[in-house]
Amino acid sequence: MIKKLLPIMLSFYKKLKNKTTSLFEKLKRRVKIFKFDLSNKQKYGRDAPRFLETLWVDPREIDTVIGKEEVYNATGLHRSKVSGLIVDWDNVDEPAPLEEEFRIQYCYRHWKEKESWEKIGVIDFMTTTKKYGSWPVENIKARFQMLDQAFKETKKLGRLKPRKEIEPGNFREHDGIYVHIAKNGKPVFGGNGYHRLAIAKILELEEIPVCVGMVDKDSIPLLKNYRK
Repeated sequence: MIKKLLPIMLSFYKKLKNKTTSLFEKLKRRVKIFKFDLSNKQKYGRDAPRFLETLWVDPREIDTVIGKEEVYNATGLHRSKVSGLIVDWDNVDEPAPLEEEFRIQYCYRHWKEKESWEKIGVIDFMTTTKKYGSWPVENIKARFQMLDQAFKETKKLGRLKPRKEIEPGNFREHDGIYVHIAKNGKPVFGGNGYHRLAIAKILELEEIPVCVGMVDKDSIPLLKNYRK
């Protein structure tokens, strides 16, 4: 009897241990985030941004973009680590025009000019990329079919949903459209959420939820314009 129960008990113990470790790691991350938030408030006042805070921005005002390299050059950190980080924007490389980005261009050609993904060459291009190159072509096509569905749903709804509305367990605006706040409160796209941003711009939405990235030190008081 004991021999039969032993494998079951060991399996249960292993699952419990993994779950406990996962919860402990999650708690450690949350504590670190709350310490960051508190430090920001102490240094920069009550208007200071929080890590992964949700802001509400007019997508029509977003016309430039900076990538991972520019963020690293300015902060020494990966893009995912600079949410809510206060910087001197004079130390940030000049953003590039958003309209020159290939992902924005092919979204306009598809949803605005009604060209197929295949005609634009997007599917073939994705097979050459590091991220999607190992995917079967059918999986890549399914990915773009999902984007078409997202476009239709957003058009019908008339807005983009914040991350918590999509995934109730999501922490703040994690994995949302990433937007830095530059000098004079200027929103600058941070490179995460290209397709969602393109959808918002093509549908001419007036306001979208975004995840705060870096914030220029002189733009902290202007964050109130992006908060609800």
